[in-house]
Amino acid sequence: MSDIQQLVYASRATFQPTDNGGGVEPEVARILMQSRRNNPRRGLVGALYYGDGCFFQCLEGPPGEIDTLYQQLMKDPRHRDLTVLRRQFIGATSFAGWSMKYVPAATDVQTLLALHGKDRFDPYRFDDELLEAMVTLLHRRSDGDDLNPMPATTGARPGKPVPALQPAVRRRSLGTRLAWVALAVAAVAVVALLLR
Repeated sequence: MSDIQQLVYASRATFQPTDNGGGVEPEVARILMQSRRNNPRRGLVGALYYGDGCFFQCLEGPPGEIDTLYQQLMKDPRHRDLTVLRRQFIGATSFAGWSMKYVPAATDVQTLLALHGKDRFDPYRFDDELLEAMVTLLHRRSDGDDLNPMPATTGARPGKPVPALQPAVRRRSLGTRLAWVALAVAAVAVVALLLR
């Protein structure tokens, strides 16, 4: 059996939407920045959609890390009514390369809802077929960070796939450690020259 799980959940935002000219909601942008900073350390990947005051998120990774994050999410005051829509073991992460992909409110989501007889985004009312269709849409839809670029922890834009995300993070950590060692060696050399 695989040791990777997929968790899909819905929640309702507690913040009031702002009129920001079609850009990413400020609270959603903060959630994305936190996810992109923390998820690589946890070995988690996923995607987020926000529309009509509801979050729809798909997380993938080790079950223990998913449990820990979900417990933290339940205490997050920015949303309420967290409901697990699906939890299952999967063979491999399907969002590999995205610490947290963001799919903006888009016409293809509205089209998908209309095909299923829905006029509003309400994941609490999704049947299994619409749930699967929404996850599939998250996979194929491009990331929405062109609306609001944010710095990525891996050095690449967060909206672009990053091959082998975990090795990239490890390389950066090793590179950072090597830079500190080089700096320490240089400092010792300078002190030795001064003490001559």
